[in-house]
Amino acid sequence: MGTAVLANGRGRWLAIAASLAVSAGMIYAQSKGTERPCCVQAPAATPTSTAAAPPSAAPTASPAEVDMLAAAAPVAGQDFQMALPAGAASEQGLQIKTIWAARAISVLFPQISAIYGFRQDPLKWHPNGLAIDVMIPDHSSPAGIELGNQIAGYALANAKRWGVLHVIWRQKLYPGIGAPSWTADYGSETLNHYDHVHIATDGGGYPTGQESYFIGSMRPLPPQ
Repeated sequence: MGTAVLANGRGRWLAIAASLAVSAGMIYAQSKGTERPCCVQAPAATPTSTAAAPPSAAPTASPAEVDMLAAAAPVAGQDFQMALPAGAASEQGLQIKTIWAARAISVLFPQISAIYGFRQDPLKWHPNGLAIDVMIPDHSSPAGIELGNQIAGYALANAKRWGVLHVIWRQKLYPGIGAPSWTADYGSETLNHYDHVHIATDGGGYPTGQESYFIGSMRPLPPQ
C-alpha cells in the first residue's frame, strides 16, 4: 500500500472521527456516579497494570444518553475498501476485536504513537488479549484532552461492532452501552487514566492469520 493511499484514507476517515466528538462530549456532560474498583498499582511511565474491571451492576442509561450514543454512531454499511495495516500496538496475544480496534485507531488518529496491549496483570483484560491502552500525547493540554475525548467517543460509537465492554478515560468508566460511573482515585495520572484511554472488548477469539481488517468490517467475520 503506498503512503499516498494511506494518507488519503487517514484524511477521509479522520473527518468521520471528528464527527464523533458528540459522543466524546459525554466526558463532560454526565454527572458523578458511584465509585467502582478500577486499577491496581502500576509504574507511571508504561501502564503495566491499569486494566479495569467493569462495574458489578452498570448504572442504567437515560433515554437522552442512549440517544446521544445512537446519534454519534458511524453510518451503517460504510466499508472503506482499504485493509487496515498493523499500527502502533503489538498484536501479540491480542484477540481479533481488540486488534481491529487498535488498527482502526492507529489509522484514524495518526497522532498516536504508542498503544499497549497484552501483558500479565491480576485482572483478566490485558492477559487475555481483551484490552488496549491508547497513550495520549501531551495528555494534559487542551489538544490532548480533545484527542482522548475523540478516541473514547469513537470506541463507544463502535461498541457493538468491536464488542466494546467498557472504556476508561480521565477517571471515568463508560460501559459499552449505559451511563458512566466514576472510578476510584488511585493516586496517579496513569492509574486514573488521565494519560491513556483504556478500551476493553469481548475479544472474538484469537487470530488465525487469515483475517483482513477494514474500517467498517472484518473478513472473515468474528465468530458469533
